[in-house]
Amino acid sequence: MTIRLFDIFFSGIALIILSPIFLILITVLKFTGEGKIFFLQKRIGKSGDYFNLFKFVTMIENSSNIGTGTITIENDPRILPFGHFLRKTK
Repeated sequence: MTIRLFDIFFSGIALIILSPIFLILITVLKFTGEGKIFFLQKRIGKSGDYFNLFKFVTMIENSSNIGTGTITIENDPRILPFGHFLRKTK
């Protein structure tokens, strides 16, 4: 229980400190891409349960149906202009 409180407390502090950077990223993604900001990805958790992971958008919508599918190549045309920066800086 104390580890959970520790995680919540420091995650909250990290969100407060990083929120100005996130606001800048959100604004840039809104105006340079397709208007989408977040990509929702399903992942499998520790006990086999699915959970949703929110990620910043770096590729055009439905990019898995275009070109090389799920494999990303160097200078992939499906990557948004600001997406290159986000992928390099992670």
